[in-house]
Amino acid sequence: MWLTRPFRERATRLFLGILLAALALVTLLNLAVPADHPLHVSTYTVTLLGKYLSYALLAVAVDLVWGYLGILSLGHGAFFALGGYAMGMYLMRQIGDRGTYGDPVLPDFMVFLDWDSLPWYWLGFDMPWFAFLMVFLAPGLLALVFGFLAFRSRVTGVYLSIITQAMTFALMLAFFRNEMGFGGNNGLTDFRELLGFDLRSDATRLGLFLATGVALALGYVLCRAIVASKLGRVSVACRDAEARARFLGYRVERFQLFVFVVSAMLAGLAGALYVPQVGIINPSEFSPIFSIEVVLWVALGGRATLYGAVIGALLVNYAKTVFTGVMPDAWLFALGGMFVLVTVFLPRASPACCACAPGVVLEHHNRPQGRLPHEFPAIPGRSRSRLRLPGAGGVAGGRAPRAHPLSGRRQRQLRRLQGHRCSQPDHRRRRAALHHRSQRAGKTTMMDIITGKTRPDTGSAWFGSRHDLLTMNEPEIASLGIGRKFQKPTVFEALTVFENLELAMAADKRILPTLTARLTREVCERIEEVLATIGLIELRHAPAGILSHGQKQWLEIGMLLMQRPRLLLVDEPVAGMTEQEMERTAELLTGLAGKGKQSVVVVEHDMGFVRSIARTVTVLHQGSVLAEGSMDRVASDPKVVEVYLGTEEEVA
Repeated sequence: MWLTRPFRERATRLFLGILLAALALVTLLNLAVPADHPLHVSTYTVTLLGKYLSYALLAVAVDLVWGYLGILSLGHGAFFALGGYAMGMYLMRQIGDRGTYGDPVLPDFMVFLDWDSLPWYWLGFDMPWFAFLMVFLAPGLLALVFGFLAFRSRVTGVYLSIITQAMTFALMLAFFRNEMGFGGNNGLTDFRELLGFDLRSDATRLGLFLATGVALALGYVLCRAIVASKLGRVSVACRDAEARARFLGYRVERFQLFVFVVSAMLAGLAGALYVPQVGIINPSEFSPIFSIEVVLWVALGGRATLYGAVIGALLVNYAKTVFTGVMPDAWLFALGGMFVLVTVFLPRASPACCACAPGVVLEHHNRPQGRLPHEFPAIPGRSRSRLRLPGAGGVAGGRAPRAHPLSGRRQRQLRRLQGHRCSQPDHRRRRAALHHRSQRAGKTTMMDIITGKTRPDTGSAWFGSRHDLLTMNEPEIASLGIGRKFQKPTVFEALTVFENLELAMAADKRILPTLTARLTREVCERIEEVLATIGLIELRHAPAGILSHGQKQWLEIGMLLMQRPRLLLVDEPVAGMTEQEMERTAELLTGLAGKGKQSVVVVEHDMGFVRSIARTVTVLHQGSVLAEGSMDRVASDPKVVEVYLGTEEEVA
């Protein structure tokens, strides 16, 4: 069961042990120690600690989406506030005729504003099960709608942070209005009881503290279970190399949406536990400043650790309590100072990561060199395939959904490609084919169109006779068996070599199967086979980030092999390599093509490397095939010489 995985981790057991021990100790000191004893923990302190724990749960939710998915949300205060308002509406309905105006249905602020009836969106909040359901649904639905629109449009980075901040600011302005029916500036307050328990009693306060601690423990375990699963590794992959994750067949936007919604629901639960302990909920909880504070808690405690988020939330809020008691007007200056210090001195926002950095450097300097075997194991193949990109439009054609618009340089390259009369040579035979072309002639653009990254304007692109590539996105194209290696190696540097290959494995890549996936013997054997093929078997457990440039190139090729591709597109595989690494890469590519299990198309400018691996060289010029054949034949072709070197008359 995937939910039990966190309990196998020593860090999780240690965290839960410390948390439960702290809960038991506070309870003991509150109940068993006399009030006049120095060790006695007062009810006020218990309530304050409960507030801190609710903040800690919110910080864990933010760390899940920021630390592991790479989405810096400046709007999680909105999810926290929505959960708080859902709980506040239930608590207001429980007041009944005990309010100031004695109305059994309308809250006091509605009577004061001369409301005649209860708004429709208040209906049902007199029932605890409905209110508790809305604690999760209200923030969850907002996150679902917001995330669907944002992730579907591929809004990332600072732009996503800005619109999350705009979202919470807009909600704050809306909830400030009395016409909204949420108490306006004053919010909801004067709560009396929760599930029949008097909120003013010491026992209820202690119970809320314990409930918040248990919720924090359960929320931590849930987040840890997600992070420890294959879905968690996919999240890290989306954070570090989103494009590579897409080209491996993952619907990145769906994984982002799933984690974002789970995080929002946890934030809503934190808000619901916060409200009965502090006794009020008002629009200030929507403040963008509060959301920025939460990010600071996570950054100070340690991003992508979960437990660090808890530590950061407790430390910062304790400091805030002490500081505002001494100099209340100076807290914002102190908060800004902490933010600057964290940004400058802890850019990765994790003391734990900083502690392990020397070890990583040491491992980098002393890593063993991977060796390529003389014989490569056979890669199980599929049915024969061909890539057909016919017509006047060539590869520049049609419409690829959700592809990125072209830059000016790409548009110029595309206009060159639109002249293709035979835009792609026939790859029905399993072989290694080399494409050579001058710089900025559209080679990479051609690969972008084939793999769904770039949206062309006219023409058509087909894989075989049935698959129109221009109607498909990157994951769908990857599922056909088309693999792409970029000019710059794109691997998941925070994951190990083994984990990189695991994520690339041809498997069911939907959310639920990924969440519950387990490593089988067959999967491990397949990974070991590819590790031997690419010569990185000795580095299987090393972080991909410490590999040399050449080793990262091999790992990326290995990731494509894990997909069992029918067509392998390799873009400048030896750029930046040493002579020894180039020789090993040539061995690898010729070995793969020699097995006859997939077509390998290589774009390369290094003629020495081209000569060492190519069975067939194709020269492209102005959107058409200029020459094709062996390296010697192409090199001596007068048309090739004329195009690349010019004629004697031109030289003169």
